[in-house]
Amino acid sequence: MQLQGKGARVAPGPPNQPRRAPQPLLLGRSSAPAPVSRRGALGSSATRPQDHAALAGFSRPATLLKAQEPDHAESPSAVIGRLKPIYRDANFPTDAQGRTYHLGTREGEVAPRILSVGTVTRAQLVATLLQPPAPGRQLFQRVSSRGFHTITGRFEGVPVSIVSTHMGMPNMDFVVRENRAVVRGQMAIVRLGTCGAVQHPAKLGDLLVASHGSIAVRRDADYWSLLERDEHQPSARTANGGGSSNGHTANGHAANGHGPAPAAPDVCFVEGPSALAGRRPYSVSLPVRSDPYLASILVEAAAAVVGPGRVVQGLTASADSFYSSQGRTGPEFDDANEGLLGALTKAHPDLMSLEMETFHLMDLARCSKGSIRATGICVALAERYSNEFMEYSKLPALELAGGTAALRALAGVPLREATGEELAAAAAKGVQYVWE
Repeated sequence: MQLQGKGARVAPGPPNQPRRAPQPLLLGRSSAPAPVSRRGALGSSATRPQDHAALAGFSRPATLLKAQEPDHAESPSAVIGRLKPIYRDANFPTDAQGRTYHLGTREGEVAPRILSVGTVTRAQLVATLLQPPAPGRQLFQRVSSRGFHTITGRFEGVPVSIVSTHMGMPNMDFVVRENRAVVRGQMAIVRLGTCGAVQHPAKLGDLLVASHGSIAVRRDADYWSLLERDEHQPSARTANGGGSSNGHTANGHAANGHGPAPAAPDVCFVEGPSALAGRRPYSVSLPVRSDPYLASILVEAAAAVVGPGRVVQGLTASADSFYSSQGRTGPEFDDANEGLLGALTKAHPDLMSLEMETFHLMDLARCSKGSIRATGICVALAERYSNEFMEYSKLPALELAGGTAALRALAGVPLREATGEELAAAAAKGVQYVWE
């Protein structure tokens, strides 16, 4: 069978001949690698020669629309398409092979040390830094029907997995919980993403390490519900303290009906007063801690790769939206967020970045009963304070730099091994580890 072009159909074979099963998707460098732009790449003092070689040798492997899953764990496989397994346990669904519902992995395929990245392209690029999980094998990889891509190999001899997490806290929830379910013993997870730098000294192209932890910024839909109620029930304004003091209504127009509502600093500032019974349009959580040791060795590793002047430590904010709760404004929606960035940096002077995932990773780690160590590192892709955005041609080199630092930190962090009882249970289930 043959794939015809991009996103394509499967061409049928000759009549009366059985259709061949597609071959597993293998990850590796092509014999004729596609060129990758070196424009804006880090200088020789920032990366090792082998890091540049990995970037130059990166090419995206062909992707199958659908692949049959091998019965044994030794072969890498990709499953893209609508499979219909039978799941059991509605509380935590797994199929008959013990594969999780969204990531599609089972015990033995995911290492205790995990690098979480946003995109499949970044996962494949950083995977060029890995060695095979065991002699004579390819890197193990699996692509679930939901598009989660898991790659397992070794870095500096230590088993590690790279998982594409996509965007936002719900996807991070899938990744952390479902990987926790298929890994025995303590785990370490580092998130490698991109972010917007919110204030100096963070600037374009820097590696920002969330050593100080993370806060969550969430849009409060009830704020607009109360505005809508006030618009349709004027008597409610007295009950909630006078309604909208800035003249906003639920549809974003001025209460007097004459054009768009004016800017409203009294409601968009996080610290400011609200006339809606204490409601504010955005809620900001208390900080959650990063694992201090994992963060410290990540900072050291990043400084060794790009130089200490390109590494910034601080607090990161994870938002539930790329737009409203990150302070991006526009005329189409009444987001009441014009002063949000200023309020965040005023309340948290060590805030360096805005992104969408790290808080939930750290929050789950602290709720994991000590079984997960977690931190995060991001490439500053934008400067929110100057409104500048980095050229995308510079991103692959920085992703490799951040990936190298994150993998070194993961390989160096000590973890509690699985107990004898846990190992015996795995052996009884016939678990085969792809790195053994």
